[in-house]
Amino acid sequence: MSAFVQLVLFFFGVLSLTSCKPDKPEINIPFSDTLSISVQPVFGGEPLFLDSSYQTPEGYDIQFTDIKFYFQDVRNGEYLFKEAALFDYRLRGTSFIETAGDKEFYENIQANLGVSSLVNHNDPVGFDPNSWLYISNSNDMHWDWNPGYIFVKIEAKVDTIQDGNPLFNHNVIFHVGKDENIKTVSFIGINWISIGSGDVFPLKLDLLHFLDTGSSSIDVKTEFTSHTLAGQDGLSAKVMDNFKEALTPF
Repeated sequence: MSAFVQLVLFFFGVLSLTSCKPDKPEINIPFSDTLSISVQPVFGGEPLFLDSSYQTPEGYDIQFTDIKFYFQDVRNGEYLFKEAALFDYRLRGTSFIETAGDKEFYENIQANLGVSSLVNHNDPVGFDPNSWLYISNSNDMHWDWNPGYIFVKIEAKVDTIQDGNPLFNHNVIFHVGKDENIKTVSFIGINWISIGSGDVFPLKLDLLHFLDTGSSSIDVKTEFTSHTLAGQDGLSAKVMDNFKEALTPF
């Protein structure tokens, strides 16, 4: 067979292969580096540290003792960033989500603040052991008595009597879950910050703004407990609304 004939056969072979390609090829995202999302709790203009004292808009001294929350189905349209992530300030500090990916595919990110009803009531033992929804990883963020996850958990101690005697004996407990309380968060036009071989999207969670958004306030002296039970619907909704508004890009 002549070289010319071989060349012609090769050309038509390539043409045949390209013409058989599907209209919508599978999406492959190049994993060029590490992408991470961090969350820094603050109180007004200063970093917030657990067990340290701050002052509420009403003048009470408050010490936050626990801050946890879930993001689930974190994505940009068809590009999945992370199935689920659990923020735990006491155990992991400001670290929140880390994945392999390319920032060019994540100029925008949407996520559930909480866990979608599609998976909220699944058996936590049935998830992949590496998932933050798995029973041993979710730990106290899953209710045994009310099958489902706690979306946002904030706990604090408050001194409601300003007499110079620091007595933090007033407990604040916000454990909010249930399908009707899920929220959607969106971050548009993300400015990824290059650090080493990876890129970081830093968020801040302003607990002062959480207590008083301007349009809605939480007075921890009178509004201090929600386990998302009947009769606590109003406070549960306020906790989720205010938390969403308090979580913003740095």
